[in-house]
Amino acid sequence: MTAPKRQRGSALLIALITAALAAVIATALLERGQRSLARSEALLATERSWQYAQGMSVLARSMLQRALSEGADTSALDGNWTAPFQVPGGMVRGRLIDQGARFNLNALGHPDSGIAGEARAGFERLLQQAGLNPVIADELADWLDGAVLPRPGSAANDWYARQDPPYRTSGVLLANASELRWLRSVDAETWRVLAPLVTALPEPELRVNVNSARPEVLAAVIADLDVEQARRVIADGPYSDLVLFSEHPLVKPVLRPDERVRLAINSRWYLAQARVVIDGVEREYFRLMSATEAGYDGFRRFSQGVP
Repeated sequence: MTAPKRQRGSALLIALITAALAAVIATALLERGQRSLARSEALLATERSWQYAQGMSVLARSMLQRALSEGADTSALDGNWTAPFQVPGGMVRGRLIDQGARFNLNALGHPDSGIAGEARAGFERLLQQAGLNPVIADELADWLDGAVLPRPGSAANDWYARQDPPYRTSGVLLANASELRWLRSVDAETWRVLAPLVTALPEPELRVNVNSARPEVLAAVIADLDVEQARRVIADGPYSDLVLFSEHPLVKPVLRPDERVRLAINSRWYLAQARVVIDGVEREYFRLMSATEAGYDGFRRFSQGVP
């Protein structure tokens, strides 16, 4: 009787182990299936969000082109969100952010050293107006040009002597203004101050829209115009042409011919932003868009979540 009881006990133990293994395997398969389903749902939601963002980009371009064709003041489009569009599972809305209102950092890398130097001086003025260290302009110029060093006698000489060589490829224009964070002289607080004032465009030209420019940017471009005067000049706009702007009592006595060529009454570049909410998850998409370049699809950069 002992042997059969022992055999029955062994059989029961094997059955329990088999059942436990089957339960573990079934649970693992179920969890894997749930993860695959969740992954598929996330991919589907991301793709749907992307397609909605594509549609919003098309709408933003249509709004801009209509404003340009009607001769409307495009600065009115700057930063204004569209009404929310209801879509299956959520909503989408968009806006245009005028890049002509900001200082183009890539102007410091202009192939004409004279123009690059003028842009550098303008950026230094912008930094001083914002209460930031002007050495940022020296370091950025060094990165963009690859050969520009601090001017003799400048405060940057001693600072540069204490630094390691820059770790960004020199001679290449910025793809995004946020690359300033790579500079040793730009910390999080400095970037917070600079972010709304600067941009990085695909061309090394400095051209500011007088109808939408921030006062600090306009004062940086026009050397003898201070920020408060620039604020008053902008408040008297919008201007239908540069002649009217140039004849403004505060502008006429100080505007130089070389500064006038850096001014415009409209903007060439806009950042299109789409905000998509699907199933409670918010996603943001950004595209740099050209408003005027013929034969060009208008899109140079795409990012998700970071402008």
